Amino acid sequence: MFKYYAKYFVLYLFIGIILGSLQIYVVMEPIEISLRYLLLPLLMILLFAYFPARAEYRLQEMREMKKREEYSEKYKETIQSTQRGRLKRDALTGALSKEAFNEIIGLKIIEAKHVSSPLSLILFDIDFFKKINDTYGHIVGDQVLKELSEVVRSNLRESEYFVRWGGEEFIVLLPGTHLNGALMVAEKLRRKVEEYTFPEVERMTCSFGVTALKNNDTIKSFIIRADEALYEAKNDGRNRVKEKV
Repeated sequence: MFKYYAKYFVLYLFIGIILGSLQIYVVMEPIEISLRYLLLPLLMILLFAYFPARAEYRLQEMREMKKREEYSEKYKETIQSTQRGRLKRDALTGALSKEAFNEIIGLKIIEAKHVSSPLSLILFDIDFFKKINDTYGHIVGDQVLKELSEVVRSNLRESEYFVRWGGEEFIVLLPGTHLNGALMVAEKLRRKVEEYTFPEVERMTCSFGVTALKNNDTIKSFIIRADEALYEAKNDGRNRVKEKV
């Protein structure tokens, strides 16, 4: 703060001296001036220098804060990327494993509650997957799971977590996303899967259950609510998205 104040004080003092000199030596006849007559202008300069100095100081603080936030965000993204790379993945699909999900879900819930940030969860599975295995065999079934995972991953953001929950069931965890945004993601995935041509089976569909984190949620209640939404989607005819608030 002091360096900004000193800068403006010197600037205003210089301007004051120039203007005073012009008035005394150009406009008026030269006179002797007592120091006490200079006290008021000096005090005014001291006062006026404060406001722009304070404004510049606050502006600089805001710039530095923004730089720190940007650095913090980049650092956080780097850490998350590193952690994501170390998380255990499902061998067949390349999605995060259930074990990896159990490592991150608690932390993401705590983080979301701590900073009042939204967190949403999509739970989905393949419609009539048992019939696919029974009709075409497990090799085709495995290939379907692989290609489904590619379709889903290619339509998610880097910040979102794609998990193989078990068998033909998957989870997408969406930090920073409200319920409406999660519903849009789920509907997009539903449509992409429906339009995709899979090996042997050609067409298949998925049903989706969506929910958003509540303040009193535990890990269990959060997942159960998404599972209830998925159950509703399957009961209503499958190949659809349902939410549970």
